[in-house]
Formats: sequence, structure tokens, C-alpha cells
Amino acid sequence: MKKLFITTMTALMFSVFTNAQSGLNIGFSIGFPYETYDFNDYSFAFNGDINYLFEVSPAFDLGIATGYGHVFGSSYDYYVGPILGWVTYDSPDYQYVPTAAAFRLKANSRLTFGTDIGYAISVSSEKDPLGFEYSGGFYWRPMVGFNMNERLQLNFNYIGISEEYFYYSAFNLGLTVNIN
Repeated sequence: MKKLFITTMTALMFSVFTNAQSGLNIGFSIGFPYETYDFNDYSFAFNGDINYLFEVSPAFDLGIATGYGHVFGSSYDYYVGPILGWVTYDSPDYQYVPTAAAFRLKANSRLTFGTDIGYAISVSSEKDPLGFEYSGGFYWRPMVGFNMNERLQLNFNYIGISEEYFYYSAFNLGLTVNIN
């Protein structure tokens, strides 16, 4: 219920801002999960994001960001020992909704650096095979964007989500559309 309330409030906040101001950006990216362990929990990711930026100065924008991320689980075998032998591990899909502050720094007319920092709300209903339930955690998304024109930006970003018993990270390639 708490997750539904936070998600609803975020959506309402964005609807109020989009009717009153300009600076709305919608983006999509594909992700390639990066594992820091010896096994690969995830195979591929898809992210949709929306942010609303306010121009603080000609070179700096500040705003809010949200979206939806879907990470596809994978199956793999690992060796447990001589008694159990090889065991198949099936990772469930992981879904999250980030709520974050967005910062953008324009280096020039073509190059933009930025980051989103906040909290990722887990909307995954399944537990992982070890019994851990995804709950949400610290979210950060540094990015580098290349403005192809006034409306389109090609960007490269990294997503990191740190929960109590879970860490997710991915490198992403995306496209953002500026809707003014």
C-alpha cells in the first residue's frame, strides 16, 4: 500500500508540473546489467524515464525525475559441492520506480553531464530464490548526454540501486526527447 501511495503521489506531482511549466523530458534506454559477483543474476534491462527540469542558470538545470525500470532475470548453473553437485538458479525479474532529484550541467551546446539521485521503489512481487524480498533502496544515475538537435539527446548512463541485501547496477544506452 505504501508503494502504491508513493507512486501515485509522484505521478500527481508530475501532472501538476507538466501543466504549469516547460522542461519536460521523456527517455527510453536499454541496459546491460553489470555484476560484481561471480554469477550473473540479470540478462537485460529496459528503462523508461521522465524528468522535469527548471533552468537555474544557462549552464545548470535542476528538477525531479521518475520512471520505470524492468530488469529481466536469467538462469545459470553453479557448483555447490560434491554432495549436491550443480544447482540451477533462476533469478526473478526485478521492477522498480525511481523518485529522484535531477541535476544537469551543460558543458556546451552538444554535451551535457548529469545525475539523478534518490530512492528506487521496488514493485517486484516475487522473492529471489534465497527468500529475500526486494523493497527498494538508494538510487543513483550518472549520465553523459550528446544533444543531436534541440529535441533529441543520445545518452550513456549508469544505474545503481543499493538495498539492504541487494545491489543492482547496469550500463545503459538511451534516447531522450525534450518536450517543451
